[in-house]
Amino acid sequence: MFCEMPKRKRSKELRLTVAPSVAAAGVAPAPTPRPESEQERAAKLFAESIRAHEAQDRAARERQAAAAERGRRHEAVVADKEEAAARLRRLRADGRPRGQMAEAEATYRAALAALTEFETGERPHWAPAPAVSASEDPGDDNEV
Repeated sequence: MFCEMPKRKRSKELRLTVAPSVAAAGVAPAPTPRPESEQERAAKLFAESIRAHEAQDRAARERQAAAAERGRRHEAVVADKEEAAARLRRLRADGRPRGQMAEAEATYRAALAALTEFETGERPHWAPAPAVSASEDPGDDNEV
């Protein structure tokens, strides 16, 4: 009953329906966004997953580096304390020279306080005041 008509090319009709300023400028209208295919969506999810895993790996490497640095710092603080203790033992064995003994005891107390502070996070109440270097002196306000 129905006779099929051949398809027409509608490009001229579409050009005429576009706003006259756009048609006059010869600029094609912006294409309408097409729906995202399942494959594109899966590719985006995969890329996001890869980025998340890379971020986790980077955070794990940073944690390992921080732990290694903390371990090296702990070993250095322990070594300083052991060195001060060994010097104190040598001086005691040598008959306790007063001037050197006082200096060795002060060095040992400072090293032990540094170790305790490193391990607990709090400076012990018996610890000597930390030495203030010349560059950190708050009373030095004579700068120009």
